[in-house]
Amino acid sequence: MSHYTTGGILFGDRTELPRHSLPKVNFENYEAVLSFVLVNNNHWNFLYINAKTSTVFLMDPAPMSSELEDSKRAAKRIHEYFRMRRTCHSKTDWVDVKWKGGVMCHPVQKDGSSCGVIVVKMANAVMEAFPLMPDVRFETSKTHMTRERRDLALQLLEASVFDEHSCCAMCAALRPPGSGPPITDWVQCDGCERWFHAQCVEMDSTQYEEAKKGNWECPLCK
Repeated sequence: MSHYTTGGILFGDRTELPRHSLPKVNFENYEAVLSFVLVNNNHWNFLYINAKTSTVFLMDPAPMSSELEDSKRAAKRIHEYFRMRRTCHSKTDWVDVKWKGGVMCHPVQKDGSSCGVIVVKMANAVMEAFPLMPDVRFETSKTHMTRERRDLALQLLEASVFDEHSCCAMCAALRPPGSGPPITDWVQCDGCERWFHAQCVEMDSTQYEEAKKGNWECPLCK
């Protein structure tokens, strides 16, 4: 489920729920639902709805969070969501499920910026273990999270559909975004050998000339 729909279900005004009703979806075809949840536009949570156990987990990477109460509130909102679908579209899938909130042990973040990486790893652990309960264990030190962020970025780039010989590895386009100079400056990373627009890596003219003369590492390799 998209984070936009999930945010509407969990935190949106109830009068706006029909906008997120997904009338063409039959949830009986699914055993579980996963989603990332953006909280206050600056922090990511992970939502796991297990239909087999009728349990909703709202997992927060931040330490000292009230996950059980948050999960109970999420379960209540999800119950209201399926009742709304019955009212608006006569959809009865999952409408009679008695959802309950649950908790799951997991690592917490040790910095102020790794919540996104951590929820991705939570989702990966859940999918690998499904339908069993996952053993969510991984290191969250700043050094490890930096490495995980780099590896995740490289996986996304490698899975992306774009011509790496003619497109920027940062913006995935032939020309940099926005209005720029008629001539595009390119720079190649001496580590991964990918090409970047100098503008996309925020490189000024002095830095660009230095990069052309010596070794340069892109943000993904640093």
